[in-house]
Amino acid sequence: MTVTVLIPRKAIFGNPTRLQPTISPDSKLLAFIAPKDDVLNIWVAPIDDPKNAKCITNDTKRGIREFNWTYNNQIVFPQDKNGDEDWQTFLVNVETAQERNLTPFKGITSGAIKFSLARPNEMLMMMNKRDPQVFDLYLVNLTTGELELIEENTGKFSFWHCADDLQAHFTSQEQPDGGKSVLQKNKSTGKWEPCFTWEFSDAVSTLHSLNKDGSKAYLLDCRGRDNKALVEMDLTSQDKTLRILGESPNAADIKELLKDPKTGIPIAFNTQHATTKWHALDAAFKKDFEYLEKTFAGEIDISSQSLDNTKWVITQSTASGIQYHVYDRGTTSTTFLFHSNDELLQYNLNNMHAVVFKSRDGHDLVSYLTIPDHLEDPERPGRPTQSIPLVLRVHGGPWWRDSYGFSPEHQWLSNRGYAVLSVNFRGSTGFGKSFVDLGNRQWSKNMHNDLIDGVEWAISEGIAIREKVAIYGGSYGGYSTLAGLTFTPDVFCCGVDIVGPSNLITLMETIPPYWSSMYREMVLRIGGDPTTEEGRKFLVECSPLTHVDKIVKPLLIGQGANDPRVKQAESDQIVEAMVSRKIPVGYVLFSDEGHGFARPPNKIAFNAISERFLNNHLGGRREPIGNALEGSTAKVLQGKEDLLD
Repeated sequence: MTVTVLIPRKAIFGNPTRLQPTISPDSKLLAFIAPKDDVLNIWVAPIDDPKNAKCITNDTKRGIREFNWTYNNQIVFPQDKNGDEDWQTFLVNVETAQERNLTPFKGITSGAIKFSLARPNEMLMMMNKRDPQVFDLYLVNLTTGELELIEENTGKFSFWHCADDLQAHFTSQEQPDGGKSVLQKNKSTGKWEPCFTWEFSDAVSTLHSLNKDGSKAYLLDCRGRDNKALVEMDLTSQDKTLRILGESPNAADIKELLKDPKTGIPIAFNTQHATTKWHALDAAFKKDFEYLEKTFAGEIDISSQSLDNTKWVITQSTASGIQYHVYDRGTTSTTFLFHSNDELLQYNLNNMHAVVFKSRDGHDLVSYLTIPDHLEDPERPGRPTQSIPLVLRVHGGPWWRDSYGFSPEHQWLSNRGYAVLSVNFRGSTGFGKSFVDLGNRQWSKNMHNDLIDGVEWAISEGIAIREKVAIYGGSYGGYSTLAGLTFTPDVFCCGVDIVGPSNLITLMETIPPYWSSMYREMVLRIGGDPTTEEGRKFLVECSPLTHVDKIVKPLLIGQGANDPRVKQAESDQIVEAMVSRKIPVGYVLFSDEGHGFARPPNKIAFNAISERFLNNHLGGRREPIGNALEGSTAKVLQGKEDLLD
């Protein structure tokens, strides 16, 4: 048995080498994100010579994390300040690197939502400048930067659905019962009129997109079925005829569509149960997906397409990393572009195993397990030769899901000698509407029971040591950590909470104003309305803060001071309650972060502290903290003596 090399935290959580390669509309250029002076910026290169790239942005603080090409070969990207999620929208000229802030307004959130091949010098953008609670629709002149308000959001509409004419055709509106009414604009009167309604249980459905001319709408629709199907709505017919284009062959929703870049018509879709599979809608593309499935292991995403659809950028994610390729449909061949993280190539990373086990009431829980490869039992793949400490890593949302592929946290923790388990508990998305509904009113209840069932499964399989199980997560995963140490105080030996809510009343009372369009659904799914006595009673009962006296195991909390979703007060409250009761707690605050940690120095700093914390209580290996806090804004407000070397 060979013990693996301790992978430096910086190699795992530092800046990637390159990511998000995207083909320009004229197919001549490739843009991607890569560090400049150790801060992520946008680079552009000839598509056939990606090594000859030039940097066209100059972010020196937070780093750029996403972007879009415009049809006139410029680039649009969002940026906030210190994690406040007040997203401003920037435009950069690829040739001159001249940058313009299209939304230089304080306290707003904006985002590009539609680019038009027919009108390449314009785009549509949403912004909540007029009213912080709703997003109006603006037409942007990409030459002058001029903004024109073209749709005023008068009904707490949640989204605008637009075609190549750069007009809004559909929107949606939350109903008092948590359902969603889809509205269509009457071309004659200009008024918004009801088109159809999704009942509360069906409201996980979405109007995904329109084709380019606006004659057809594509729905991911679960009316009359449990899983989302791809449904085409013919807008030229009087009764708006519906036609099913594709359905999932297993107990999973359709996840993504691949569309023709010029027409907007879907040509393929994928589904994801334990792993992802692509399904061609057009026979002309069947050979492409057969080739990709045969050629690439792991999860495959078509992340960019040339305008003529002859070239695709393939993002391949396996447990050991992410790499990018250009696929030429004409020659049915691929050219390797680059890895997302060159530094990790020198290390042996651990395999991730998709596992499915039953909850105590009989539901399948799709989960992902990583163990140190050198401890794997050759007679039982995916199981260690003997039980080892376990970290239960809980995803956020909770209306989200874990997936197979590269996970920095799985690799980091398994490299330190721990088994790592991620459970898609009830309420997680992607497994049908009934699985989401099973999570209604179940915070700290059956949603948490599913996590405990995962722990019991890992113990019964000989994976985990009962006395050496930690719980770790961010956002809802942070709530689960707090719930784990209060509602089930004897299950876990310690917990790490990152931006987790401790008080569900204050959580609901301080959500961002622009979440108002989905507020009722949140109330119904969490289960308590903070404006009613009965609702407040329910939320109090489900809040870890209420049960703080039950905490008997070590707890580490990380928080961003500018978090707009889970305010700093959520962490402050439970830390103050623990300190007043003389219950030990570690608390680390970052002054320039929001909902999670984006800056690599901050991620590395908190993970260095977490690694020391887990080493104290689980054993395992650790890299000394050393100078890991340098360059970060980490302030250890509680527990310094137990968290730092």
